[in-house]
Amino acid sequence: MSRISVVTHKGKSVLLQDFSGLRAGIEFQESIAEAKRFIAGQPPKSVLSVFDATGTVYNVETLAAMKGFAKHNEPYMKASAVVGVEGIKNIALVAVSRFSGRTFGSFKDRAAAMDWVVEQP
Repeated sequence: MSRISVVTHKGKSVLLQDFSGLRAGIEFQESIAEAKRFIAGQPPKSVLSVFDATGTVYNVETLAAMKGFAKHNEPYMKASAVVGVEGIKNIALVAVSRFSGRTFGSFKDRAAAMDWVVEQP
């Protein structure tokens, strides 16, 4: 089952990347690859994205994958929000942000993230 989908929120298309509950392994890597393929097919600076990391377990492998993923996506992103990044996961988000040169809105729930991302200029 795909964890990557496009949903409509307040009349705008949003790429929803549901990585909730994932751990390092094949499903994580396949989901990253699927999202990269989709994003690479979009016009530059056009993608509104919400990445749900609720309950995701990070390790060195997943952090490296996320850094590369965020860097790869930079040319395509208009605005990006993440959900479920709290506590120690904030360190990982800062590392991904610095490595990729991107900024992310960070939210506790999808509804707030979706509202924020569609309001970005």
